[in-house]
Amino acid sequence: MRKISAISELAFTKLKAHDQICLGGGSNVFDLAKKIKEENLPIKLYSPSELTRLNCAEIGLNVQSINEATHFDLAFDGADSVDENLNALKSNGGIHFFEKLAAERASEYILLVPGQKVTKELSPAVQLCIEVAADAAESVLTFCKEKDLQAQIRQGVAVASFARSPLGNYLIDINSKTWKNIDQLNQELLALNGVVSSSYFHNLVTSIITTNKQNKSIEIKKGE
Repeated sequence: MRKISAISELAFTKLKAHDQICLGGGSNVFDLAKKIKEENLPIKLYSPSELTRLNCAEIGLNVQSINEATHFDLAFDGADSVDENLNALKSNGGIHFFEKLAAERASEYILLVPGQKVTKELSPAVQLCIEVAADAAESVLTFCKEKDLQAQIRQGVAVASFARSPLGNYLIDINSKTWKNIDQLNQELLALNGVVSSSYFHNLVTSIITTNKQNKSIEIKKGE
């Protein structure tokens, strides 16, 4: 069995018996789940991710839907890119609507990310993902074209069709040469009719647990 990451080991030290904990996605989050199972810590677990709930069930952990709780003591998640102000892009999973619900319900929303994903500015190698009602997709694509942005509806993997969110909506991936103006762009996109949510997490992250140049796990809190 693969050794549990140092990031997940540090995350585990934040847990207390009888906490209500939300687990998002990513390998470090699943490592944390394995550590919880290994230590038999008496806590209640929830997740916005069907895949996380399935993977946890396979190792003997009972993880409920986030709809079963209105508050979490801590919520842990992964991310694709994080900037120096702890804003994040969480684009690849396509469940950001539910991940934001978890973040809003948590006293602390903590991202578990390797050091290379933490940069001064959000990485342009990571797309901004917009969840949009199918009938509004063409309008969003037109908006992006007028902004000189590359945008496309995400393709499904298992079948020859478009990918769908858990709510049945399309996912539109938007690429830009830089994300310096992502705050304004995100606001404009969210104002479009039919747009449900975006993968840009602004002022939601309270801290990150990552690795420094010496490959030691550290927690960086917002404002530090």
